[in-house]
Amino acid sequence: MFDPRNYKILAVVIAMALLIPACGSAGQQSAISTAVAQTVQAQSTSETLPVPPSPALIDTPTPLATPAASATVTATPLIAAADELCTVSALLVGETYPDGTILQPGTTFTKVWRIQNSGTCTWDTRWQLVFSGGDRLDSSLTYNLPLPAEPGQTVEVPIILRAPDSGGQHTGEWMLKSPWGRTFGVGQYSVPLSASIVVGSGTPENRKTETVFGVTAVSYEVDRRCAPANTFYIIKAYITTNGPVKVTFNTYQSDGHLEKNFQLNFTEATTKSFQWEWSQKKDSSPTERWAQVIITSPAYREFGAVVLPNLCYFEP
Repeated sequence: MFDPRNYKILAVVIAMALLIPACGSAGQQSAISTAVAQTVQAQSTSETLPVPPSPALIDTPTPLATPAASATVTATPLIAAADELCTVSALLVGETYPDGTILQPGTTFTKVWRIQNSGTCTWDTRWQLVFSGGDRLDSSLTYNLPLPAEPGQTVEVPIILRAPDSGGQHTGEWMLKSPWGRTFGVGQYSVPLSASIVVGSGTPENRKTETVFGVTAVSYEVDRRCAPANTFYIIKAYITTNGPVKVTFNTYQSDGHLEKNFQLNFTEATTKSFQWEWSQKKDSSPTERWAQVIITSPAYREFGAVVLPNLCYFEP
């Protein structure tokens, strides 16, 4: 396509050519003719030269951040950015030496927490268990997780502790800590992990409750199964002791049904389970139902009852 600039140059050339007869002497006319020829030659030459790149297309290097700019970054945006990518959460699914375990003075023991990663972050060995308060029981302040755990997986975290020489109850608390500094506990309310022991003889000779082996906790799980004519409840009780002991207990239900003298033998401080079944017919009353374990030996204790779900035929 013909460049519009050529029209302008051609117009100048024609105008100058027309002025030659009317302007001055032959020398002047020769000078004008020479200037016209040089102008045409320059235009012709310029059309054959390569066109330089547009300034807008030149790649300009991005300047590096200065040390002063990087120094203004604080930990708070880092925590916020990390928490936007994933969430931290944990569940305690098991432990050795449950709270209330009776130990002799100076006993060294390994406390193990089995912790489930219930969040969306992947834990690696940079994640830590950190002491948060109470009695350290000769522990370190921090422990790195021994193994990674993806969401939904469980990791065992062992630490070596030592019972104090003084008698009574001693409790230490620990929290989990992410690589970016977020501390959190376990369960719905993010409570600390605890190691709570009682230093004593484990015998009732001094008649002090804290030095007698026995049941320290009872918890429950209920599984409901629906059938065409019945609702079946599978009630599982978890019984925890503070040392080696034989436990005798009864099961009691809100309909007045009582089963007596079940036994579990404990060789150490740990948790064991016991389950039983309760069925209800389709035409049973929709009133609230509950079940309970009552400890009768080595000492009588009640730990409350568990409320059962509705019958299958009376869903709210």
